[in-house]
Amino acid sequence: MRKLFHLLSIAMMLVVAITSCSVEDNSTYQPVNPPKEQADTARLTVIFYGTVGGASDNQVETAWEIMKPYLKNKDVRVVVCYKYAKPNLFVGRFANPGDVVFFELTDTTDLYKIGENYAAEWPDLALYGEETLTNVINIAAEMAPARDYAFLLYGHGGGFDKTADYEKDERKIDSTLVKGNRAVLYDEWIPSLAGPEGLNMYEFLRGIAYSNVPHFKSIFFHNCLMGGVETLFDISLVCDYTVTSSHMLAMNQAPIRQFIKAITEQTDMEKAYLQMFNGMLPEWESGYAPYGFNGDLKLVSSDKLFEHVIKPCKELTARLMELYPTMQAQIDTAMVHTYQYLNLKNFYDLSDYANKVAEYTQDPQLASIAKELDEALDKAILGRQEVHFSPLGKLPKFTLSVVLCNQDEYNEKTVWDYTFKEAYEYSNWHIFTHWGDWLNTTKQGPLVQTKEYKGQPLGQYDFE
Repeated sequence: MRKLFHLLSIAMMLVVAITSCSVEDNSTYQPVNPPKEQADTARLTVIFYGTVGGASDNQVETAWEIMKPYLKNKDVRVVVCYKYAKPNLFVGRFANPGDVVFFELTDTTDLYKIGENYAAEWPDLALYGEETLTNVINIAAEMAPARDYAFLLYGHGGGFDKTADYEKDERKIDSTLVKGNRAVLYDEWIPSLAGPEGLNMYEFLRGIAYSNVPHFKSIFFHNCLMGGVETLFDISLVCDYTVTSSHMLAMNQAPIRQFIKAITEQTDMEKAYLQMFNGMLPEWESGYAPYGFNGDLKLVSSDKLFEHVIKPCKELTARLMELYPTMQAQIDTAMVHTYQYLNLKNFYDLSDYANKVAEYTQDPQLASIAKELDEALDKAILGRQEVHFSPLGKLPKFTLSVVLCNQDEYNEKTVWDYTFKEAYEYSNWHIFTHWGDWLNTTKQGPLVQTKEYKGQPLGQYDFE
């Protein structure tokens, strides 16, 4: 029966994903409630959704093998929807390149049979599609009904991306155009003019909102660069907790394994994540040390993020704009001494930036704002694990990333004929804090970092 149910689930997803209307075509649709509590209702169901590509499938498969013994009872259940990589780098054992596997992981799952029993040969399935996401959530909730749900994404992320994060219908007229990413998930099987196709935050939020589980207990991004305010002030609307990294993540599955272990041992979500942070060392460090990179994972409270962080950030924006006409040199200097998470992205540490502009301007009001912001971030970030290996960047602790750029770049058009400014000002972060107004004012952008140049503190680098 279990095999038949899973095969029927995949078939239903195939039919529904192909025939269902998009959210935009069905504006009267209202999400229904999750299934009523039944005898087999779990305390928590974790939905594992992802695709990694490259030579990384074996990492995911190893994680499943190690997770199995943790799932001996139905108190916590795990439902997996995962797409395997392309043939050229394929290292999977349990299914074939391009297979989408959809199954419940239990202590008795024969993983060597999932390719036979629970797989569909479907490399062009649009994992980035909001309708696909909605259908996966709905089927998972039927397969493993629970009182609460957690969502675990495992794949490639990229944070806010000016060439992709734009919410206008005309971007979707030509199917060859990238649909965006605020890079929740990239899919190497589906190309676009800007690289692998991606799921943007707006699509991700709609996929959740129109599902039978419109709110999650937690959303865990095991995806790179998702620890930015531009992401968190959107995603925190649909969950109680987020786990994210502001850095590139090492391809190491210790965090997700330790999360499943911890959530089976702890009934409190916050305590489970804190146990995860402790349990993933020292193995997790080994993914960073050989490269000389910094890394982090942090647990963020949605309620506390909104309650405490907005006010000092809004004040920071206003004060920077007040001071800039007379203190441009000092503020520009602060920019190039602020910790940058990755040299290829304009992502900087929010706390470090606030403290640097206060230091270089010697402005008492900025100093007060920076102090209040630090206190706010300490309240919102409930726990963290970090590694500090970069010789180019030292920071006592990492907070959240924020986009910094200069006025010219902010007004440049992208390949899709809209500007960075137009894309950025759709984000809740800008709406709440007016941060884009500051980006539209400052003249100083990031410096080009090299291994020889030590001026810009840098956590991770990618040099050719």
